[in-house]
Amino acid sequence: MSAATTLLVRLVHLVGMALVLGGAAFAWATLRTAGPGRADAGGSTVPVGESTSLAATYEWVFWAAMGAMVVTGVGNLGALGPPGPSGRWGSILTVKLLAVTAFVLGSFVRTLVVFRLRRGDPTGSGRSLLAKGYGATAAALLVLVALAEVLAHG
Repeated sequence: MSAATTLLVRLVHLVGMALVLGGAAFAWATLRTAGPGRADAGGSTVPVGESTSLAATYEWVFWAAMGAMVVTGVGNLGALGPPGPSGRWGSILTVKLLAVTAFVLGSFVRTLVVFRLRRGDPTGSGRSLLAKGYGATAAALLVLVALAEVLAHG
């Protein structure tokens, strides 16, 4: 790959992670602070339907960004050469790939919950469940970012 292509691949990967992590943190903060009967920053209460709409929008962005990150992650590996599980770097990469796999599987569950709540009439407990799900998503993504940072900088 040329240097420009490598930089573009890495940029897409980083922007994807920024969207996924920032969106999860935003959804968590919004759903946590704008619970039933609570006012948002503008002084109005956020209807439960709007919270599931926010969650559904995040899910579409999440899966598009995850698709881009998987493709660019493979591109990043191709630029670095085929790593093996031996050595410190290879071991950390293996841990990261296993963590990403577990994270993606857990994200399928979160997405199913969001769309199931959206079809029904979610209650305050549904919003609480969504807030916890997005908090867990943001926390898991922070762990993945830490692993990526160790891989990039040693």
